[in-house]
Parts: sequence; structure tokens; C-alpha cells
Amino acid sequence: MNLQLGGYGSQQGDLPIYIKTVFDKGAAAKEGTLRRGDQLLTINDQSLKGLYHHEVVEILKKTEGKVTLTVLS
Repeated sequence: MNLQLGGYGSQQGDLPIYIKTVFDKGAAAKEGTLRRGDQLLTINDQSLKGLYHHEVVEILKKTEGKVTLTVLS
């Protein structure tokens, strides 16, 4: 999964984080419900509201095992 630029303090303003790409062979594609353009709201019940893009990327990189995402399609 690849995140589209957004987040608090982005060049375009304070925008939500959206999924840009779901890679064909990745875990998100295997799970089957994430789609390009879905808004990412939480990762393992941690709200992403007010976070910078790089903070969200770091959360995803550090997450191990089962990951629970809340998205708005």
C-alpha cells in the first residue's frame, strides 16, 4: 500500500491521508477490501487526525503482525 501525499501541514493544506496505490502482491491486496482513494482514519485504533504525512508513514513501518485499519471509502 502506498499513501498519497496529505496529512497535517501538507503543501496543499491540512488534508486527510488517502491510499494512492494497493500493490498487487501486498497484504492489502490479499485482504481485498482496500481501494485506491480510500481515506485512512486509524491504524490499530490510533487516530491519524492531525498527524503529518511522515508520522503516518512511520506508524505503518513500525507496525508488526496483524494490522487493523479504519478507512472511509
